[in-house]
Amino acid sequence: MRIAIIATAIALAAGATDALAAEGRFIHPADTSKDDRIDKAEWVAFKLPAAEFAKADKDGDGKINGPEFVAWDTAQKAKHAEH
Repeated sequence: MRIAIIATAIALAAGATDALAAEGRFIHPADTSKDDRIDKAEWVAFKLPAAEFAKADKDGDGKINGPEFVAWDTAQKAKHAEH
């Protein structure tokens, strides 16, 4: 009985994770408009380096989406790890 309850809880948790991933939400504190993107004003207001905005905005649409932010952040961490 206890194993069945634990298995059910795990299955429900996995389903909830899949649902969140399926939504494709980009949640970052800089995204004050809650539109799943960071525009330049939000970027600068969050004290991210203004000069880096264009580098992060790979598709040039004026907003940073989740994959763009992750790519930029990963590159920044790698760059700082070299020093």
